[in-house]
Amino acid sequence: MPATDSLQPPLTPAERAIVKTYGGWTSFMSSYGLKPWDFDDIDEAKQILTTLAQMDDQDDESERSSIQASNK
Repeated sequence: MPATDSLQPPLTPAERAIVKTYGGWTSFMSSYGLKPWDFDDIDEAKQILTTLAQMDDQDDESERSSIQASNK
């Protein structure tokens, strides 16, 4: 684990799951061209992550609604 992973801000379980798919906080930030040691970039990464988690929640809700509608 890179030392910069210790700069990861507090994450929700959904956000943590997303970061894990990237291989960790440093890899997540690097994939978006952000520097894990730059505090402004850390804030931007957190905003991206929050948006991704919200999009996942919306997708899950849409999927549940579709399944419920097809079961009627």
